[in-house]
Amino acid sequence: MKPSVGIRDVAQHAGVSNATVSNVLNRPDVVAPATRQRVLAAIAQLGFVRNESARQLRAGRSRVLAYVVLDAANPFFTDVARGVEDAAREAGFALFLCNSASDDGREREYLELLHEQRVEGILITPVDADSARFAELVNRGTPVVLVDRETTDGTRCSVAVDDVLGGELAVTHLIENGHTRIAMVGGPMSIQQVRDRHEGALRALANAGLPAGALTVLDTKGLQVAEGRGAERGWLACPPRAVPRRRSAPTTCSRSACCSR
Repeated sequence: MKPSVGIRDVAQHAGVSNATVSNVLNRPDVVAPATRQRVLAAIAQLGFVRNESARQLRAGRSRVLAYVVLDAANPFFTDVARGVEDAAREAGFALFLCNSASDDGREREYLELLHEQRVEGILITPVDADSARFAELVNRGTPVVLVDRETTDGTRCSVAVDDVLGGELAVTHLIENGHTRIAMVGGPMSIQQVRDRHEGALRALANAGLPAGALTVLDTKGLQVAEGRGAERGWLACPPRAVPRRRSAPTTCSRSACCSR
């Protein structure tokens, strides 16, 4: 195996000190142009590659951000990740993408690894937005931003969507197009976004003078694409049903019980 080329090799080849090579790499403006060009030529001829990991470890900083997503198969998270990557590249950072797969233990392992790698910051759509581990990371010097989540007490930096308004707009659109029997696919209700969208959907029905029973909730075990497709297949297999005339609670329908209700 060919031995790696170090700063000392470049310095000897260019006839300068190690400190001069270091300045060319980190503070090129303090090196005379002719000397700088001689060092750069030596770097190119020897194939020197700077050990960025060692440099970052000495400085305690990196040029890397990380985004921990709940489900890499979900197009929502890949779209968000693409936007994060574009903004990171524009600012001179690289992006690590980690998939927790909605697993709390897996999320914890990734967060520890990212902290050990001294990433400059972590964006995360967490399994539990109120987890104490985010405060621990911040206290240890790693900034954390919650994406599409908010803590119940509002103590963490976050970027989130108004899901109540989103649910209201979606159902209002369906009503305006003549639909009165509406299904909402999502779950479980323990997830704040699902509860918020449900609240918005009911608000839209009330604004249109329709009963809450006009909404059927197709409950899923999670927000994965496969869960949504399974709920859709169950719904399509159900016979048509009339909209209740009285104002009643929305129907909750599981895939196994869907056709019996």
